Amino acid sequence: MPRTLVIGASGFVGGYLVRELESAGHSVFQANYPEYDLLNPSAMENAVKQAAPDYVVNLAAISSVGESWKNPVQTLDVNVKGTLHLLDAIQQFAPHAKTLLIGSAEEYAPKNSPLSETDPLEASNPYGISKIAQENFAELYRKKFGMKIVCTRSFNHTGIGQTPTFALPSFCKQVAEIDKSGKPGKIFVGNLSAVRDFSDVSDVVHVYRELLENENEFTVYNVGSGISHSVEELLQTIIGFAQVKIEVVQDPAKMRPVDIPFLCADISRIKKFWRGTSIQTTMQKMFADFRNR
Repeated sequence: MPRTLVIGASGFVGGYLVRELESAGHSVFQANYPEYDLLNPSAMENAVKQAAPDYVVNLAAISSVGESWKNPVQTLDVNVKGTLHLLDAIQQFAPHAKTLLIGSAEEYAPKNSPLSETDPLEASNPYGISKIAQENFAELYRKKFGMKIVCTRSFNHTGIGQTPTFALPSFCKQVAEIDKSGKPGKIFVGNLSAVRDFSDVSDVVHVYRELLENENEFTVYNVGSGISHSVEELLQTIIGFAQVKIEVVQDPAKMRPVDIPFLCADISRIKKFWRGTSIQTTMQKMFADFRNR
């Protein structure tokens, strides 16, 4: 039975990943904040020593672009310094463990067609910059210590349980609340023109497990659906779930200083692992979950 250490297991993606791993026979050690704080080197050492892992996944991060603009220093601390604390602990106490570090499509330079892993990186926000730095350190630790580290560049993913600080759960929550009231209402939104590759989180964690368990031809993998939708299109789909009239109002407070217009993944490297749940199905489940609360 493989032993897997998941840092940040109590977060949105963490819950899905733990279930995915356990269903495949992994013994999972869940390391959560505040007991296992990435910014505390001793805590990372304790987590690695206690878990004695074959595999490690780091899900602990400042993962919101909007939040990274509000707290760029904290974003770099958690996403870069924290990752280094973890890598140092693995190198010392579990040097043969294979590590999966989660990065982001926000690392890429803008492009109006699907992005492949060989495309140039040029992040336009603190979150993306922090994830490029994480990748650079991963490469350094591979070369210096011979560590087995695989990085993802994960595109947008969502599902039941994601906080409404993100666009799709925010839309689902607002529309569900208006619909439940039985009266017409207004929904407040940010930039709707952006085009994004959205996936179901359960499909994403399935790929994460496959990347851990299988031999890796590459060190970096896009994780996404390879299908893009405008945020406007997805919003209208969610509004279509409601039985009442809903007015869309753009809220300046929800606009980002810089927003990449188009993000879509070339998923050639992970296609054999991709299950392909439609984002419309995922949004329907999220809407129903908020509606039933």
